[in-house]
Amino acid sequence: MKNRETEELVNIGRIGSSVGLRGEVRVTLYAQDSTNLKEGKVLLLKHSGKPAVVGSAGSGARELELKCLGVRLQKDRPVIKLESITDRNAADELRGMEVYIHEDQLDELPEGEHYVRDIIGYKVVDLASDTEIGVLRDVIQNTAQSILDVRTADGKQVLIPAVDAFLRRFDDENRIIEVELIPGFI
Repeated sequence: MKNRETEELVNIGRIGSSVGLRGEVRVTLYAQDSTNLKEGKVLLLKHSGKPAVVGSAGSGARELELKCLGVRLQKDRPVIKLESITDRNAADELRGMEVYIHEDQLDELPEGEHYVRDIIGYKVVDLASDTEIGVLRDVIQNTAQSILDVRTADGKQVLIPAVDAFLRRFDDENRIIEVELIPGFI
């Protein structure tokens, strides 16, 4: 069993504007189809780039650990209610804070699906030309479809749409993503 203090935190989103007068806040999830934001989960909220000062809302805290009391959707975006955040002023103080959960709280994914954090560093190989393209640096998810951000050996960026037309297989044992690109793609 992992020690909770040394366990990795996973950034799942960012707090947006307050909603209503009872302390609810909007959340922008980094993985739009994520189910990791649920009632009962303990969320760690941090102001990015600032020193951590643990405290309670209203005290200028830079880091808070609060239980999620409820989640609802408003215009396809989650709105959450957090323990001890009871009014709009307290909710407004949370705006811009990054939302983290402990890795042991991540939902299990169906077979064949991966968390982005788990595939960063995989080699990307093109089956059509039988060549290694580079190493997966990131997955861009704020577009119509996810895009693999791959870095070649000479440092160039290659962006590959993460669609069935290109993606063939994830070889987790060897940390390889097999793609099949059309001629002239790179």
